[in-house]
Amino acid sequence: MDTQTLNKELAPIKTRVSKAVAVATALEIKTANDLTKATNTLNEIKIIGEMIKSKKEGMTKPANEILKNARAFFNPVEKEYLKAEKIVKDKMLFYYQAEKAKAAKQEKKIVEKVEKGQMNFDKAADKIEAITPQKTVEAKAGTVQFRTIRDIEIVDETKLPREYLVPDMVKIRKVVLAGIEIPGVKLVEKQVVAGITNKV
Repeated sequence: MDTQTLNKELAPIKTRVSKAVAVATALEIKTANDLTKATNTLNEIKIIGEMIKSKKEGMTKPANEILKNARAFFNPVEKEYLKAEKIVKDKMLFYYQAEKAKAAKQEKKIVEKVEKGQMNFDKAADKIEAITPQKTVEAKAGTVQFRTIRDIEIVDETKLPREYLVPDMVKIRKVVLAGIEIPGVKLVEKQVVAGITNKV
């Protein structure tokens, strides 16, 4: 469905929403009778909400179903592809790290020779450059690079400052609402308006 057709279908709903906003803005509740009128207004607004939801789901449900089926269909083959990619990358890294370790040992010997006056700086620099593993490897099918990335690893959660600890609000809410007390947490109650639309 193109945008023009969608806008045409949505036009009546947009008009109703605009009117609902105008009515809601002008609404004044000073008496019990006004509260009854507000209840009717709220229900009319909720009906518009149901219309919007229905129209939106008419578009999103089929799309979500297609997406879900596509993910399920491709998931097994994607897992195998990622497995193959990881095996090759792990082997490449293993080789590269072994070469780096070998180069480090050789570099140490070169530095010792320089310190003893057995080799000049220029020759040492050339030798170190020659033994340093390449960070970029070019092949007919493509290029790979060995990069050093910086990341973090939490080694002791108990030492983390409080500002970096985020409470699990879903778990806390579930436990407290079940009647279990948690130090530092209190149960609060607040009033909300819950509207029920009468089916016509």
